[in-house]
Amino acid sequence: MIKESTHWYDGKGRPRYTIVGKNGKERSTTLRDAREHGYVPSVTSVMGVAAKPGLENWKIDQALLSALTLPREEGESLDSFMKRAKSDARQQGLEAAARGTEIHAYVEAGFSEGRQSEAFDSVFSALYNLTDLADGWVAEDSFCAAEGFGGKIDLYHAAGIVVDFKTKDRLDKKEIKSLVFDEHGMQLSAYAHGLGFSAPTRISVFIDRDDPSMVLTHQWENDTHQRHLDMFMALLSFWKLSKKYEPEINHGV
Repeated sequence: MIKESTHWYDGKGRPRYTIVGKNGKERSTTLRDAREHGYVPSVTSVMGVAAKPGLENWKIDQALLSALTLPREEGESLDSFMKRAKSDARQQGLEAAARGTEIHAYVEAGFSEGRQSEAFDSVFSALYNLTDLADGWVAEDSFCAAEGFGGKIDLYHAAGIVVDFKTKDRLDKKEIKSLVFDEHGMQLSAYAHGLGFSAPTRISVFIDRDDPSMVLTHQWENDTHQRHLDMFMALLSFWKLSKKYEPEINHGV
């Protein structure tokens, strides 16, 4: 439903999602551009080579909902209806992604600018209850790791805490164990490694899309960090081999 494009970072960890082409117009950065400039792929781009059970199940649900709720037009062929249902499901995915981006922005503004919002207040309270830390949080910071990957981290603290936000539907009807997957732990472990945290505290925060006051948290067990990091590094090796690209990082850019 939602097309995921590769996000790139330069040797100083700065996002390089777009580039100005030879025609003077801005466009999405490509693998060819990355080879030329020594850019590295994002954590989420690397993880895109592996299946995501939770996301795939959500996509299937959206497709089924579209097929069940869209009225069939008179004389419409099955192929035409299927195409329309797919388009409707895709639109639902785009709207969910846009809402997720909006909520992320509210939370980021709260931590970086002190701007109050329902989403920020809920997340802040949940994290304070877990960590007893009110100050020192850093939001939306990016990095470039020596192994050839980068990323932008939702939130972290110098105390060795790494946090990632996910937006979900109908959290009031779900248990935390149904929301967490190894991929979430892998993402946090990769971010922690990029920050130089060897024994991180990793926290996944789930925020309800319709009611941002509803927040669920999951603190990952410490003894799963190395396994999740090893899993990510295996995907990174696969990514490099499949793309035939070993980034030569230019730290002076």
